[in-house]
Amino acid sequence: MFLCSIVAMAQQQSTPMKPGRTAEGIYYYLPKTAIEFSLQVEKKTYTPGMFAKYGEKYLRLRGIGQEEEITYSIVNYGLTQIGVIDTTKCFYVKTKGGKCENAEFHLSDDGVLQSINADPIPLKPRVPFKPSPKSKQPDPKQYLNAEVLSAGSTAKMAELTVDQIIELQERRQALITGEAEDIPQDEQQLQLMIEEIDKQREILLTLFTGTITRDTVEQTLIVCPEKEVEREVIFRLSKKIGIVDKDDLSGIPYYMTIEDTHRTTFQKYDVDEKKKEGGFYVNVPGLIKMTLHRDNHFIGTFPLYAAQFGFVELRSGSLFKRYVTHMTLNPFLGSVEKIHADMGK
Repeated sequence: MFLCSIVAMAQQQSTPMKPGRTAEGIYYYLPKTAIEFSLQVEKKTYTPGMFAKYGEKYLRLRGIGQEEEITYSIVNYGLTQIGVIDTTKCFYVKTKGGKCENAEFHLSDDGVLQSINADPIPLKPRVPFKPSPKSKQPDPKQYLNAEVLSAGSTAKMAELTVDQIIELQERRQALITGEAEDIPQDEQQLQLMIEEIDKQREILLTLFTGTITRDTVEQTLIVCPEKEVEREVIFRLSKKIGIVDKDDLSGIPYYMTIEDTHRTTFQKYDVDEKKKEGGFYVNVPGLIKMTLHRDNHFIGTFPLYAAQFGFVELRSGSLFKRYVTHMTLNPFLGSVEKIHADMGK
């Protein structure tokens, strides 16, 4: 018999027992299910152009910003289940004096039971977000002609830059209509010339309209729901600062609602006290619905299983009585992922 008697440790203990093997047996914990949010936060920086204040005068461009502005927004998100130790679910297995002395127990670093007589389920390392390499911003001053660069004032430079932009537009039109003297016979070469003109024009326009750069970073947030909640703030987003604490009223709130469906993967039943000798306690997770809102905007509803919304079940020692039994637990839920016995041994 590989698995012997188990008793649940008192949940009222102020100091949880240290998990691991002792001279008499093994202490272990079960996990509860937390949710890790991966938030991709974009920092957008607007830098005004050198001729920003002349944009409306010369190009009739209204609403051009005159000062640098930095804003933050969430451009993508993901959520993943993870397992964390549940200190209210500490159990003890007596091993001394029985065949279970040789059973192989695997505990996580914090003492959560992972498997018995089997390899634990390997945790896939989380792949961190890797932003795309930033392209070098062109310097618009390199595209200004000699007349603009030799102008005596910023206002005159802006006026002459507009003339240069108009010349580019006229040359583009001449190439398209066939009125230009240097039209290439090759269509591909013609297209390259037009694209180069468009590129120069757009770069020169940034001297008036300004430039925008974007930097995206990933921030993670772990939430471990313990009960049903209705529109509970989990974090806030400040357009000026980024992710801020849920109590910081400068940010737009992101809410979480947790609904317990009272559904589990198995039906709960009472175990006779006489049959509690031998076996291991495992979680039977419950199904919850998590709904997310941004301010008053609906984001989505996600059905998830969570260990703390289910119950604890005893896997009877009779399962392990005759044969070497292998049991693997789900690392996020603490439920039985796989169990089988070596019938020929």
